[in-house]
Amino acid sequence: MSLESERRAIGTAIEAERRGSGNQIASDLDRLSGVTRKLTALSLLPSKGTLTAKKGVGTWDPANVPSTGGGIASPLSETDYTVREYWPKGLLSSDGLFNIPALKTLKMTDNDGAEVILNFAQPVTASTP
Repeated sequence: MSLESERRAIGTAIEAERRGSGNQIASDLDRLSGVTRKLTALSLLPSKGTLTAKKGVGTWDPANVPSTGGGIASPLSETDYTVREYWPKGLLSSDGLFNIPALKTLKMTDNDGAEVILNFAQPVTASTP
């Protein structure tokens, strides 16, 4: 055997080893992970047979009816601006020259007369380098 044919054979063997089969790669990965799989079959459910057609029956319970419509009736209106709450430090402008008041809580009234409270997060101050 010549050196050239020996090198070709080695190269072909290395290439075949690297490619491997799909099952070989999966089994190698399973072996390296150290986790052994337990192969279990799904349990069989007994057949229930066919159900006959029935008419549905419901009972009305007024206690389960929500008192509100489940939402906010638009439009929202602010009835008293003096009840606004602001964050103590406010919001500093990017150049650091202005301190802008930042809302903390805003109380509104919806169209049905229900109170709606909006809570705002505290502003984050930008760190200067």
